[in-house]
Amino acid sequence: MLYDVIVVGSGISGLFAALYAQRAGCSVVVITKSNPFRSNSAVASGGINAVLNTTAQDSIYRHIKDTIDGADGLSNEVNVNDMCKEGANIIAELTEMGVKFDCDDKGNIKQRPFGGASANRTCYIADKTGSAIVQSLLMQCRKEGVEILSNHQLLNITKFDDKLSGITLLHREDSHVTAFACKSLILAGGGFAGIYRGHSTNPQESSGDVIAAALRAGLKLSNLEFVQFHPTTLKNGALVSEAARGEGAYIVDEKGVRFTDELQTRDKLARAILEHILAGHKVYLDFRHLSAETIETKLPSTQKMALNSAGIDIKTELLEIAPSAHYTIGGIWTRGDTSTDLPGVFACGECATTGVHGANRLGGNSLLEGAYFGRMAGIEAARRAKKEDFLPIDFSQVNKEYRRVNLILDGESHFNINAMRKNLGESLFKNVGVYRNEPRLIDAYEYVHYLMKCQYGLHCVNKERHNNVELSAILEFRNALYIAEAMILSAMKREESRGVHYRTDFPNRNDKSYGVSSYIRNLGDGFLKISFENDTLNNFFYKVKSYFKKTLFGK
Repeated sequence: MLYDVIVVGSGISGLFAALYAQRAGCSVVVITKSNPFRSNSAVASGGINAVLNTTAQDSIYRHIKDTIDGADGLSNEVNVNDMCKEGANIIAELTEMGVKFDCDDKGNIKQRPFGGASANRTCYIADKTGSAIVQSLLMQCRKEGVEILSNHQLLNITKFDDKLSGITLLHREDSHVTAFACKSLILAGGGFAGIYRGHSTNPQESSGDVIAAALRAGLKLSNLEFVQFHPTTLKNGALVSEAARGEGAYIVDEKGVRFTDELQTRDKLARAILEHILAGHKVYLDFRHLSAETIETKLPSTQKMALNSAGIDIKTELLEIAPSAHYTIGGIWTRGDTSTDLPGVFACGECATTGVHGANRLGGNSLLEGAYFGRMAGIEAARRAKKEDFLPIDFSQVNKEYRRVNLILDGESHFNINAMRKNLGESLFKNVGVYRNEPRLIDAYEYVHYLMKCQYGLHCVNKERHNNVELSAILEFRNALYIAEAMILSAMKREESRGVHYRTDFPNRNDKSYGVSSYIRNLGDGFLKISFENDTLNNFFYKVKSYFKKTLFGK
């Protein structure tokens, strides 16, 4: 199959990218591993940040300042400025597509408070904002002719003469390996918090597939050590949206004591809750003082989830909580225009590092980031596709993937994939969780390498090729181990505490040595290089070069 632009991922960033590439006149396909509704965007419940009106209570400047302050000294301030300024336009565009934000009696969009924000600027649809946005975007994509292919799992990026030529895919329905050619590729496949299985709000299929494929293809990654732990989740990892605290729920212990500020940034709140738990307390969300109307109209999904997952009626009972891995801030390094260091490949959403979150993400900013940079990725990918030709697919690469899949299917399994995934999650949560230190990181690193040796003994017990979930799980697990190794190495190298990365052996922030982003490069033969660099000068020269190309040559 030939497409001008291929988009991998069906969250808010991928769908925005597909729409804008399609509107530019390109042939576009969205590739998604499972059902297009199963993205992290679809479960982002709380809302999307935007300054709709400049008032004494709020302004774009304050949104920018809150975002930079929350990023703990590591944000790309240019990107933060550009994103925050577009907030109102993105809300207006979503409204035009049919997203029905909650409004007051006068028709004005309601906005709730979120952690780290100095004003109420989070627009919402009850506590199901992400799913409502994704549903409208999917309908708009179908309306405008974007092709959407579900059950296609990205395997690798293909190159010809070190240039992008396309991607290899596993068609999960029949376990067939295929290749699609493209002129531009947009990676929008989400993060990797699902590798913390048993301690994650993400599904286990959030295993960093696109990030691992990018690293194998020679793209550099950045800031993988920054994994955000959501402070309020159930013991099974089910997410209790920040909307709960935004609407006034308290955090209390078994004695009913409110021991922390519910609306501080997520990194500080997660540490406060875990520290209280480690001191022997239990921690709960308390909704009992909220009116039944508030719970039923603004927190219906939370009420239903608590009853179904924990058997708790939040109107009358306390809901026990603990932190879980929720959002991965690091990912594929990108410039301000979403381009990567492989021409023709763009990245946006949770799998990308745009610099707007720095070392800690504010709740409500991820959907805004996805929309803003997804839109930009679509525009830039279409611009490039219009001036490039298709390059041939090297079918030796496709054949290599075909043999790999057949080997996993045909061999005799010596291990249980579900047990290995769970054990990896337990090790990562214990050793690379809210708190880290060198001995724990070494333990995690050694365990990941032990699992890497075992992974070649993983084969499908069920040899059926039709919808073989075991095959897909094994491929995901291999990606998870690769990303886990890179994450742990990055965490080892950053010998300081900053944002969501907290080292008990280096509890202070060290701007002199680590006031810049970390970078991970694949040197080949299983070797990864970690470095800390300031990319400001390189980005400046890239912008100058791009400007002259567009103005002088129309490219």
